[in-house]
Amino acid sequence: MRRSTLALILIAAAVVVISIALRAGDSAGEAAPTTSLAPDPPVPTTSIPRTTTSTTTLSSDTAVCDLYSGIITTGTVATTELVEASGLAASRTTPDILWSHNDSRGRAMLHAFTESGEDLGGYEIPDAFALDWEDMAAGPGPGGGGAYLYVGDIGDNFNIRGGLVTIYRVLDADPADLDGTFGESTPLIYRYPDASHNAEALFIDPVEPALYLVTKALDEALVFKGSLSPSDGPIDLTLVATLFLGGEVSGADMSADGTTLALRGYRSVWMWRREVGISVTEMLADTPCISPSPDEHQGEAITFDMDLAYWTVSEGAHSEIQVVERQTTND
Repeated sequence: MRRSTLALILIAAAVVVISIALRAGDSAGEAAPTTSLAPDPPVPTTSIPRTTTSTTTLSSDTAVCDLYSGIITTGTVATTELVEASGLAASRTTPDILWSHNDSRGRAMLHAFTESGEDLGGYEIPDAFALDWEDMAAGPGPGGGGAYLYVGDIGDNFNIRGGLVTIYRVLDADPADLDGTFGESTPLIYRYPDASHNAEALFIDPVEPALYLVTKALDEALVFKGSLSPSDGPIDLTLVATLFLGGEVSGADMSADGTTLALRGYRSVWMWRREVGISVTEMLADTPCISPSPDEHQGEAITFDMDLAYWTVSEGAHSEIQVVERQTTND
């Protein structure tokens, strides 16, 4: 074993021990949100792709949160291997498939299960290292096509990364077509513009397309944007917004059609509605509405399915799987 590899393992072990000890203090109360914005990026020139099966349209005076009510428990996670579900992604290629991963423990692996919790196995991500995986998302590739899963090794509670984080990209495949491992992975290394940050939330904008990271802190959430294109060196992140939500952001997702963004905390789900031609930064200029939040012990994961319902799971063994469905309207 090379010394550099041994050093990484020792650092990872230390992070696991300390972060587990501190997690009990992470779920502080949350207050009403306010928002302030950083510089505006260019407005996307592409139209929002309508890839969902929903026919929902909203009038200008309808809040997107008004379409969500009623929290349904669909099952429990059956596998004994997923004990710290920190991220969640609904497959955009295979119906009834949810993907998740452990936090700062275990192998570089994604776990697949059905919406009722049936275990579909664990799948290794080749050439990946699991230091502090905090969130994942489904989305297109850098050109806007294809279907991929993005897994964020983005946690940095103790400022040990030197401002660099890694996102692993793999194909959004049917678990039945995988033999215990994804065929290959693409590591995307990102660099913050100022310093190290601890982040537990990421989402993919399918319109531009681009990747966004959201930091976790009690007083503010910084939103950074980065390219999805691989690079020979680190990909620079740009600060695009500063949010004051009154609580820590522990997860995020954007719907497959790019119209709805959800950030979640331990007791809140904040949601934004987006119009065609509006950038993410412009969308975040609006104050979010508050959508129903499942009551979970350590809820850090959220994902939209193709019908714009959002799903959540909590950390802990055999976590309940919960969904908040979206009503349709022709207003």
